[in-house]
Amino acid sequence: MSLNSPILSRHSAEIAASFGARAESYERHAGLQRAVAGKLARFLPALENPHVLELGCGTGLFSRHLIERYKQGHFVLTDAAPAMIAECRRNLTPFGAAHISFEVMDAGQAGGHAGLDLIVSSMTLHWLADPVASLERLRRFLAPDGLLLYAALGPQSFAEWRAVLASEGLPSGLADIPPLPGVVDEERLSPDADTLSFLRRMQAVGGITPREGYTPLPPGALRRAIRATDARFGGRITWHIVYGALGAPEASASRPSAMPA
Repeated sequence: MSLNSPILSRHSAEIAASFGARAESYERHAGLQRAVAGKLARFLPALENPHVLELGCGTGLFSRHLIERYKQGHFVLTDAAPAMIAECRRNLTPFGAAHISFEVMDAGQAGGHAGLDLIVSSMTLHWLADPVASLERLRRFLAPDGLLLYAALGPQSFAEWRAVLASEGLPSGLADIPPLPGVVDEERLSPDADTLSFLRRMQAVGGITPREGYTPLPPGALRRAIRATDARFGGRITWHIVYGALGAPEASASRPSAMPA
């Protein structure tokens, strides 16, 4: 593992600290993230001995799929939160894969690697300041026939909660999520029975770090918004998940799609 800590923006550092603080308990509350990792794994291409970079490995929910799929692969698993990497290392120990290295790395500032056969990211891109620009930059690290695969929140995520906050005249701490390039599939999930369960899920996995400059809602306003969301939408808040595939820049002009067959 690299011992050099990345230089993070204030917001990125807050996100890393939030997830890191919940590293040991993360997987008990990450059923949705586990399901997304499983679906993303279906898009993994057939490769022999690939060199793979994973961004935002977390506790290894998707890393397990990589190691099982590519028995002789070479993996660089990265996350901005050292505590998450420690959990990932521990969780992958039973797999006994020999060619794994770990690096503390901000996905929005990823670098130091080139000629990669595969870059993957599961449920991380939406945390970046500019995920579209990050994707374009990451593609330049691919080998000519390399592939970048991702799963991330889509722009319609949490539309119900956003709508209620707007109608109540309350500020939202949720970051705007732009459309991402290369989307090949999408789904909409509502895993929580009510609004409070949704907020508790977000808090339990460290996913409730607000946008910069946001002032948290007073308890009374928060309760009002929860009641309104339950009344208007039955408490069902939608996660819009998008799955994408992109090739290297020089390859994209010569083939219509980077999606593996």
